[in-house]
Amino acid sequence: MKRELRERARQLRQNGMSVREIARTLCVSKSSISVWVRDIELTEDQIEQLKVGQHRYGAQNAGSQANRNKFMKMRELYQEEGRTKAREGRPLHMAGCMLYWAEGAKKRGRLYLVNSDPNMMIFFIKFLCDEMEVAETDLTVTVHCHATDSAEIYRIEQYWLNLLQLPQTALRKTQIKKGSETRRNRLENGLCGLGVNNTQLVQHIYGAIQEYGGFDNPAWLD
Repeated sequence: MKRELRERARQLRQNGMSVREIARTLCVSKSSISVWVRDIELTEDQIEQLKVGQHRYGAQNAGSQANRNKFMKMRELYQEEGRTKAREGRPLHMAGCMLYWAEGAKKRGRLYLVNSDPNMMIFFIKFLCDEMEVAETDLTVTVHCHATDSAEIYRIEQYWLNLLQLPQTALRKTQIKKGSETRRNRLENGLCGLGVNNTQLVQHIYGAIQEYGGFDNPAWLD
């Protein structure tokens, strides 16, 4: 296998491919490729093409870094908005942010909270809609349950949609959890996952949590 890789690497090099590209194509370290092809001389045209490619690669890297910096600044701005809002001391805002700190998924650009408590989910959707002004059309519901019977799955789905007063279009594919349906502690209505894809919203909440808690968590910016 190693001999075949070596021969393939030499062939690619003779065709004018860079060591970096060969290593990526064959999933072999650059150091190994360099040893295998070091005796192969490239033509002037091939050398010029490699120079052009290196320049383009450097420009792409610079552009990618600029984009990363741009989006980092935006997340910093969104967190500062959350901190500013927290300083207003609004009870619903504080309660919703603290609930998310305790129960929510800590993702960079997606808000997602899962729970079986209907009152908690009603409260959280009130926080999102009344305090954070999230549109109903931006909310998604994902049901997690042990049920396998289609009628029972439908009942559970409708239970959560009706409870949260959300349309059928908010429902995402139900997640069936493996396990016995006869287990004593099986949740009658499963779990409800409430989600919103919105980086500004998530980072606002992260900023508010830090302001309320009196700490800094740089990891939430990454």
